[in-house]
Amino acid sequence: MAKKLNFIVALLSFVTFSLHAQNKTIEYLNIPGPIKMDGKTYNLIWSSHPNENYYKQEYLCSNEKIEKYNTLALIEFVKGDFNLKDVVDQKVSELEKMKQSNPVVNYKIYENDGEYILDFLMSENSKDGKEILIAERNIYRYKLITVNESKGVLLFAISERGYKENMEKFFNNLKNNSTHLIEVVGNYKLPNVQLK
Repeated sequence: MAKKLNFIVALLSFVTFSLHAQNKTIEYLNIPGPIKMDGKTYNLIWSSHPNENYYKQEYLCSNEKIEKYNTLALIEFVKGDFNLKDVVDQKVSELEKMKQSNPVVNYKIYENDGEYILDFLMSENSKDGKEILIAERNIYRYKLITVNESKGVLLFAISERGYKENMEKFFNNLKNNSTHLIEVVGNYKLPNVQLK
């Protein structure tokens, strides 16, 4: 089970700081788009289905670029019979490990009706560790679902970033509006996923 759990956590991982290779974007999850949330419209800009059990789709507003986005939405689905708390605990363990070398890393967990929301902050820092180059706040909403008779974990998430030039604004907004994005993600009507 531990091996299986590590596999899912590796898949349901945080948005990485690296850039995506260009490839054809395919709607693998049959989600009617675009996604409309919190007054913004997100269009599917990238998708991946690297193996039979894992699907990932990312969405941006039309005025944003993946190389330097402000807000990104993502939906992932992993087939398998998982305990949702174990999946969340594994992600928290990963964050705790990161926190040992990065004091910016922080998180909170919320549970409601068998779903979990993990709100976490991470950063990419300068080599000397004295400067934050990119700060990233992620709100992950985890839910167990059945798709095409396959059980699995659905991850619906929003990622917000701050960059060197607007870092103060990013952290001020985080401080003054810390619960808003959690409510947006938590109240969002999850799409009816169907595998292609």
